[in-house]
Amino acid sequence: MWILQCSICGFCINWTIVFMMIKVTKLQKPFAILTAGLALADGIFSTLYLFYATPMVLFHPESLISWSHICGYILMICYDASTCFHFLISLNRFLAVFKPVFYHKMFSIQFTKCLVLCVYLASFCIITLFFQILGCENYYNQELRAFRYSDEDICKFYGQFGDFYQVFTLTLTSTVLDFLAISKVIKMNSKTDRNSKEISLLKQSMSQTLFVLTVVCCFTWGPRFISDREYSFVFSSILWLSVHTFDG
Repeated sequence: MWILQCSICGFCINWTIVFMMIKVTKLQKPFAILTAGLALADGIFSTLYLFYATPMVLFHPESLISWSHICGYILMICYDASTCFHFLISLNRFLAVFKPVFYHKMFSIQFTKCLVLCVYLASFCIITLFFQILGCENYYNQELRAFRYSDEDICKFYGQFGDFYQVFTLTLTSTVLDFLAISKVIKMNSKTDRNSKEISLLKQSMSQTLFVLTVVCCFTWGPRFISDREYSFVFSSILWLSVHTFDG
């Protein structure tokens, strides 16, 4: 029942964040816009897992399994966008600390909104290219009780370069940016409340990226070292879902 609990938690929390960001901030702050963009991707991902993937795992209905590649395609768009938002949020905080003048010029309200739209558009185009045009599929495997790529060479190429190396590079870069930003803030002489809040936000961002980095390594290499079906389910389904739940 872990998958049900995790998907419910991710669904409730991420959609609450989306609505709160819109209601409280009116999307008039760059960080709020990026946070809402991340929560939206995580919210859609958690919604699909709650109402589509979870019933497949628990009840194995053929009607859902036969169309699982469509669900997997949308999940991949959300996953790819979420990874990009992690990087942009870390970059946002890094520039705010090290280059505040440039930060205010770059992360204007309109530019940040355009950036969010570009992230979704880029993720949509890349995932559509591989998972709709070139013939790769991310489908539900009943034996493993998890989504996995089909066996085409293009899928293996995407899994290695478009998935693992891209996510690993972005999350590792995000971790470094967060660490540098935290170090800079700590070294500041002023002990104002703003700096305390800034450190808290940076620690939050860093914990998210570290968790994503850990999970990516686990569900990439875990099944290779532990072939047991139950562990494969944990590595593939639970950990993939937990990334988006933990964001919330």
